[in-house]
Amino acid sequence: MLIALELWHLKRICDKNGLDYQEIDNTLTYAENLKHLRSLVAVQIDERMKEVMAQEERYRKEYPLYDYVVCAIEGKTKSKETGAPLESPEARFSLVDYIKSK
Repeated sequence: MLIALELWHLKRICDKNGLDYQEIDNTLTYAENLKHLRSLVAVQIDERMKEVMAQEERYRKEYPLYDYVVCAIEGKTKSKETGAPLESPEARFSLVDYIKSK
């Protein structure tokens, strides 16, 4: 049986993470309930991360310049559309140099 302080803490965790109070089982110990709630939160975080990654992939396809900038920051060469970085001394502006300076 949970004491009032334990129940209050578990409800606070539910409020913070958008979980339903019915996830708390009064027949379990505080530690078991806490472990259960944390597992639910981990599942929610995994689902959100998958959604964010899918949105980023879609964004990178729709905006090739964003994809080019991200790849340049990560040190990847992915410049089929934009060409190689300008290395001649008369070049006034190089997007790669600008990105690396930031």
